[in-house]
Amino acid sequence: MSRIEIAALTQAQRAALPVYGARWSDLRRSTAPPDYTGVVDGVHKAYLAAGLAPPRDVVWEEGPAELAVAWARRRGAAGDNVRALVVDVVRRRTELAVDRALALSVRMALAAEAGLSRVPGFCTSIDEAVLRIGDRALPTLRRRFVDFFPRRRARLSLAGSSFSLQSAPWLGALEYLHDVCGLQRHTRALAGLWHIARNASWMLPHEHVCWLMERPRLIRHDANGRLHAADGAALRFGSECNVYAWKGILVPPGLIEHPERIDVRTIEAAHDPQIRRCMIEIMTPQRFIEKGGAYRVAADDTGVLWRQRWRWEAWAAVEVINGTPEPDGGYKRYFLQVPATVRTPREAVAWTYGLAERHYRPVVRT
Repeated sequence: MSRIEIAALTQAQRAALPVYGARWSDLRRSTAPPDYTGVVDGVHKAYLAAGLAPPRDVVWEEGPAELAVAWARRRGAAGDNVRALVVDVVRRRTELAVDRALALSVRMALAAEAGLSRVPGFCTSIDEAVLRIGDRALPTLRRRFVDFFPRRRARLSLAGSSFSLQSAPWLGALEYLHDVCGLQRHTRALAGLWHIARNASWMLPHEHVCWLMERPRLIRHDANGRLHAADGAALRFGSECNVYAWKGILVPPGLIEHPERIDVRTIEAAHDPQIRRCMIEIMTPQRFIEKGGAYRVAADDTGVLWRQRWRWEAWAAVEVINGTPEPDGGYKRYFLQVPATVRTPREAVAWTYGLAERHYRPVVRT
């Protein structure tokens, strides 16, 4: 006998999908302060759903460095890490129960709602920043505390012990099924995690202590949902921990705070290919080429192809002229970054339109 309880969504249920998608999108972008006291109830519910006694302490930290330091210092007294029980096991059990109750068409409808099924890129960048800052705060503590226990050195990592509430798409989808589709029995074990997610961005659960991290106080992103700011910090934890990003790539503060210091020499000296490309974009491809950063490869009726090669990578851009004159009668030049493998300007321009070179036909203006 089939166990499917929901073969198709009703019109009212479909209408609620974008509502829940928007709710979780707003939650991921939120910088609002948490309910410090009320969230304790959510932590207790999450532990009880995992079959654990509630922790003795629920401790808040404002940023990843503070979280890492507090965790390293109290880790011995905090008991075993219980992330697998509180998050992973509860999630797997809930999803298994839900999968048995839903028809394929319902799952596809959930997957189509971007706010529920897809996490914006800036959440991934925030996770990267949290782990990078947290791990950077640990080396000093390794020397001070862990050298006495060398076997524990490999385990002193945030990545496997903590959980990012901000970048978990399944939380929103399962809350929708609980609230709208009547699957309370299947999803009620997540009540505590939903409560925590409405207040905190990160959790580090141990047997006796559960650490929670506040939401960032600043989140800036571009139209494509990538962590980005051209004129300052893109992300801030607490009052002083600033993170800089360019189109989803975490970059050193100097690239954003002092872009005038970027030149061909500093770009060539960069070791990270992603940082190098960000530096070129900040400097602008036009200035990079004008300052001698790239050499001319070829020219035809569509434009000029420029390229630069380093030891392990290459960069290219095609220079084109706008066919529509400016108000002063001149024609504006554009420098478009293209794959370094293109061989001709025509192939490069065709690529910008998503076409193969043989299919590209330039528009001739008369």
